[in-house]
Amino acid sequence: MGLDISGIGERYDVRYAWRAAPILGSVALVVMYTEAMLLPSLPKIQEEFNVTPADASWILTVYLVVGTISAALFGSLGDMFGKKRMLVLVLSIYSVAVTFTGYAPSFPLLLLARGLQGLGMAMFPLAFSLIREEFPPEMVPTAQGIVSAMFGAGIIVALPLGAYLSQSFGWRATYHTVTPFAVLLTVLIATYIRESRYKTPRPVDYVGIGLFALTASSFLVAVSEAPTWGWTSGQTLAFFALAAAAGAALAAQEAISEHPFIPRDVLNRNVAAATIAIFMVAYAFQMSAQNLSYLFEMPPPYGYGLDILSTGLHMTPMAVVQIVGAPIAGRLLWRVGAKRMSVAGVVLAVLGFQLASAYAYSGVWTLIGYLSIAYLGLALLNVSLINLLTFSVPRNRLGAATGLNTVFRNFGSAIAPAVAGTVLTTFSTIAYYSLGGFQAYFSVPSTSAYSINFDIATAMFILALVPIAIAREVFTREGRAAAAAAEA
Repeated sequence: MGLDISGIGERYDVRYAWRAAPILGSVALVVMYTEAMLLPSLPKIQEEFNVTPADASWILTVYLVVGTISAALFGSLGDMFGKKRMLVLVLSIYSVAVTFTGYAPSFPLLLLARGLQGLGMAMFPLAFSLIREEFPPEMVPTAQGIVSAMFGAGIIVALPLGAYLSQSFGWRATYHTVTPFAVLLTVLIATYIRESRYKTPRPVDYVGIGLFALTASSFLVAVSEAPTWGWTSGQTLAFFALAAAAGAALAAQEAISEHPFIPRDVLNRNVAAATIAIFMVAYAFQMSAQNLSYLFEMPPPYGYGLDILSTGLHMTPMAVVQIVGAPIAGRLLWRVGAKRMSVAGVVLAVLGFQLASAYAYSGVWTLIGYLSIAYLGLALLNVSLINLLTFSVPRNRLGAATGLNTVFRNFGSAIAPAVAGTVLTTFSTIAYYSLGGFQAYFSVPSTSAYSINFDIATAMFILALVPIAIAREVFTREGRAAAAAAEA
């Protein structure tokens, strides 16, 4: 039921593809390694620069805002001027940014460096597009699985290592370890990766780019800062209103533009299904990470009383599941089909999160076991959705389509901490301790708070079945015609 791959050897260089796959996959490894190492260091950064927690939150917000805009922008520019060219440009800037972050002398300059680091998110759509464009079709799902596995590998390495480096040598040391890898990856891609064969030169839609940037930045700032400002505060509502107005103007602009920033021919039902579902996958991933951080580190009986390093180590089995599961899912995709694998991913995610909700306090390893089931579901979804998308659009539109997919992944990643944090704060209880004759009271999340967060993710996955159901399968006899048309 897969694609007809006769004659593949004449059009594709299989040896090159196998050499290029780990290089392009390392893009995800380097970026996730960098970002995951930052998390344990946030308290130390806040202390060094003497800033408030609200100020420190901008370390994440500015990265997310710039990253979301750059993913869509450079994805489209890759279609126009060459994906390798844009990938090398972005990686070069990223290498400089991570180096400067480690030496930033002041908090404003740190935020500037973090903003430049946000360009790293543009590497994902460009790498995914190069894989789909240059690799033999039967190799694409496996290669995409390798890239997805690298996300988990970056987290496995970064969480314990980042905590150790930050505690032992200071938070700046975490960034110093990133620079050589970023530079090496830039050189490898510039030297060994071939430029894309499919380009579509066209005028730049500056108005569309500006409106998209305003929409995305306003929405992400509102969501990211809402827990600090308050969901009903004037600032939050103003940014949401600005995002809505800019979004409406963007829709009008893209409808009438002769060369829209978001090409209209990529907006099919498969792209919509993959984009909506990946939003929910990203939400679930970020929510569960935040849920576990609190549950593992809260003192007994409200949590498991682990330190930061132990928390990172206990999260590694779930990342291992992703590393192992994603490439296997890629190899099975031709036999199973993207839609059926997506449904299987939803079923596993729902099962895992519901078991974790019901047995959150049944022991650390019991909880990890149930969440590993959920993370296997997330791995299946990651692989099936990116392939559903990349096999459903013309190759000269891959950058724009995967860039849009990354945008919605970032939206899910931004909303999750805000919503999950609000739930943990709203559904809280007062803990009491006697310390050396003194009575100490403090607020901690209640046992129901963690279950509510898992239940919200479960509901989102069930809703994701709707767009998946209406998507058109591309890994079947019927889907061959659509895939052939996309390659034309």
